[in-house]
Amino acid sequence: MTLSAIPGNYFTPRGYIKSEPDTGLLRTRHGNRLLAVPEVLLRSVHKALREETGEATPFALYTFGFWWGGAFYDRLKEEIEEYYQRTIPQMNALEFLVMMRQIWETHGFGHLNLDFKHRSLGLIKVQVEASMMQLGTEVGLKEGQMPSYHLEAGFIAAWFSRWAGKGIRACAVDLPPDGAVAIAQPTTLATFFVGLAPKIEQAEMWVKQGLSSAEIIEKFAATDS
Repeated sequence: MTLSAIPGNYFTPRGYIKSEPDTGLLRTRHGNRLLAVPEVLLRSVHKALREETGEATPFALYTFGFWWGGAFYDRLKEEIEEYYQRTIPQMNALEFLVMMRQIWETHGFGHLNLDFKHRSLGLIKVQVEASMMQLGTEVGLKEGQMPSYHLEAGFIAAWFSRWAGKGIRACAVDLPPDGAVAIAQPTTLATFFVGLAPKIEQAEMWVKQGLSSAEIIEKFAATDS
């Protein structure tokens, strides 16, 4: 009787990230190049886009995030299925979600927490702490403008859309009221609702009205009952 080895965690940083001292390059264990982006560049992206695209900035950031997240998922899907010798749909949900958390941490996207207790309302609550995508979201805001995380929301939406095979959207909730508060009281935690487009579009309207995530849940619970 032969025992087949159980593959270890593909995305552990020590095994996944390979350095080449001769060239200074970083690669994944699959051979793909990795790019280390300086913080000053990340902080300048949101301000530069606001100056170039004005009121279209949220749409531009969300669209880019969605494209980026989708391409990222498609690339990793091939690696995951090759390594584990199973398709992602053949994995159980818990196994995949644990892997998803490791993917986020290894790539510098932060510490991911997924809350499914509102799934009966058609919502998943996603919290991300210390994500590099959040850097600079408060930079360049005009008076009264609310910080947002459209880039990260698009990225998360694309990931869940690919996984579920449905048109999923995401929006940030529990945002600082304005840029001044975000700068004076910086936070490393961002919270998102993920769900089908009609549900998230309604949530976005309530976010603009200043409702918290708890108040939005109460609204949905009242209207869906």
